Amino acid sequence: MSLEVTTGEDGMIYIRETEEPDVVAVTTPAKWDAFVLGVKAGEFDHFVEGVEDPADEE
Repeated sequence: MSLEVTTGEDGMIYIRETEEPDVVAVTTPAKWDAFVLGVKAGEFDHFVEGVEDPADEE
């Protein structure tokens, strides 16, 4: 599975999975930026098998 992300002419962010290209999620640039910052900070790592939570190591 891959995600495709683009910015529309209306400035909104459009996201879809390559396996289901007819299903499109739409969000604002601010919400997309917050999501990306969360991914980079590891906020969603607990959803991925085999990724250790840094808080568990303390």
